[in-house]
Amino acid sequence: MKKTKILFSTSLLIFLILLVLIITNARFIQSADNGMRSIVNVHRTTVWNTFFTNFTQIFNTKETLIWIVVTIVFSWIMTDQAFILQVAITLFSGMLLNRVIKVLIRRPRPSSDILMHYPSYSFPSGHSCAAALVLGCLILLTWRVGKRKWANELITVCFIGLALMVGFSRVYVGAHYPSDVLAGLCLGNAIVTGYQWLFMKYTHR
Repeated sequence: MKKTKILFSTSLLIFLILLVLIITNARFIQSADNGMRSIVNVHRTTVWNTFFTNFTQIFNTKETLIWIVVTIVFSWIMTDQAFILQVAITLFSGMLLNRVIKVLIRRPRPSSDILMHYPSYSFPSGHSCAAALVLGCLILLTWRVGKRKWANELITVCFIGLALMVGFSRVYVGAHYPSDVLAGLCLGNAIVTGYQWLFMKYTHR
């Protein structure tokens, strides 16, 4: 439980710091975003363009709904009602909160060097948040039902790597600034670990 609280607190703190910086229109965060985007753009190639424009779509809206259904179904088959409820609340409240924050903050998306155009606003990254939510729940499911520690650790590393790749792909295709991606990942992780901490606290009494 202690590790869960640390992950929750750290993720929430980073997200809140980024939120304040964006709301106050801090000059250095925009400069840092533009600088990191420039570095990524310099290393674009035809092969990577094809790969990331396809890869980034695995957490588009329809695909995310499929991920959510699959995650809930696996939780239903392999665990108990408390965990199913936890996963459902985590995923749906997390997606809703991300959308609400987007509408409230209204940060415009990048306007140059764009490979893929998306509607709506930029902060926080919805794809990154969805990846953190879904893959975070799958990590919890893995540790809940997995029998071998080494296998659980390997799957965890793979899921974390996948979430980070989704985040990077959003910057690569020009859909988001790096701070949007970091905020989305941290928001998703804070929601996953926050509900995990609450459910652990009140269902294991």
